[in-house]
Amino acid sequence: MTTAPHTYLLPLAVIDEPSGKVCIWHIDVGPDIGLPRLSGAWVLERDDTDTIVNLVRGRHVVLCNGTDIITRENITTAGTVDIDATVDAVIAERDGLQARFNSHAATRKTLVSPTWPEITHPKVIAATAPRTETIIEQAGDAFPVARGLNVLAQAWTQIEKQRLARPFLIEPDGPHPRPLPLVLR
Repeated sequence: MTTAPHTYLLPLAVIDEPSGKVCIWHIDVGPDIGLPRLSGAWVLERDDTDTIVNLVRGRHVVLCNGTDIITRENITTAGTVDIDATVDAVIAERDGLQARFNSHAATRKTLVSPTWPEITHPKVIAATAPRTETIIEQAGDAFPVARGLNVLAQAWTQIEKQRLARPFLIEPDGPHPRPLPLVLR
């Protein structure tokens, strides 16, 4: 597994193939710029390969329910996201920042402790997304998983705000918000 670099990321593509269709959701996991993170959704016919390739090529992808569309259509991507390892990376970074805060606070009289967000696994969010049988048939798991990644990206934004609000936590990663630390398979 490798971690995606801390640079601008195209919105990632969450892909499922329910009922013979291809469902793709884009979600922005880059630094927060004040726009919605869920940034587009498409339900396409399988033979609409040009559109599918244009929506997926060069992006990090999350594949739902064993879809093999990337291989089948020979689409070059930035890599396949390991959701479990990405959640672990977010938690490890949050905990590392807290340890750095504790170490710094031990040498100071008064510091305001960071208020870290709760980290909920995207699959837990996905499992609780209300859906009808018709929606499941038409859109599969792409939207619920994208919704879960949206919540994770929002939590990451809060972690970054806490990091950047404390000068002693800024380095070594620098003074700019970082994208969600995606871990690739």
